[in-house]
Amino acid sequence: MLQRLRTLMGAAPDPVPALAAARAAALQAALGEPDRIDRDSDRQHRIDVHVYARNFVEACVDGDDEGYVLVTSGMSDRLMPMPDGYDGDESAARELFWYVRAPHPAFIEQLRWLAKLPFAEGSWLGYGHTVPLPEPPLAASPFSTFLLLPPVVATDRHLFDNLHLHGQGVEPLVVHLVSDAEYDLVRSDEGLDVFLDLLDVHRYPLVFDPARPSYL
Repeated sequence: MLQRLRTLMGAAPDPVPALAAARAAALQAALGEPDRIDRDSDRQHRIDVHVYARNFVEACVDGDDEGYVLVTSGMSDRLMPMPDGYDGDESAARELFWYVRAPHPAFIEQLRWLAKLPFAEGSWLGYGHTVPLPEPPLAASPFSTFLLLPPVVATDRHLFDNLHLHGQGVEPLVVHLVSDAEYDLVRSDEGLDVFLDLLDVHRYPLVFDPARPSYL
């Protein structure tokens, strides 16, 4: 009813429902039907997590084989609060991806937590940012810090190319998990570039492997 009244009165439609519909269409066009959607019960800022099965050899020549893509849907319904005076080219509208071997409930929970963190803390997430987790996603895993990087899979990199919110393009970031020593390196001067070179040297797996050795 409210939407109809706005239309009759000549008011512009609320951008969030329109963006949500466009985002759903983009996801379906690129990734097909999800295996399932983990729905968020938060009515103030709902961020669902879509789960897609994927053959990573087909998606990326250097990828692994079978796995899943976890994708947030709803983070970009709000713009992240960027620093005062920020003049860079990163978008304030983001969605997150995580490549996993199986869609463990802890992965879904922590991906949603990360997607909501900027709005809870008045911060933002961008290329090369690191975020320590309250606890590791798996009890036996030595990896407990998220590292955010652009997608290397072309399909994911361009999935939201035609989506915008208030002039900001919706851009994806892929989450990776690093060890404490790797985290220390990334945070050092020029450490991110050094760490990315290490990933190439060690043929870093595209799909999260909680059993991989730390590269430091």
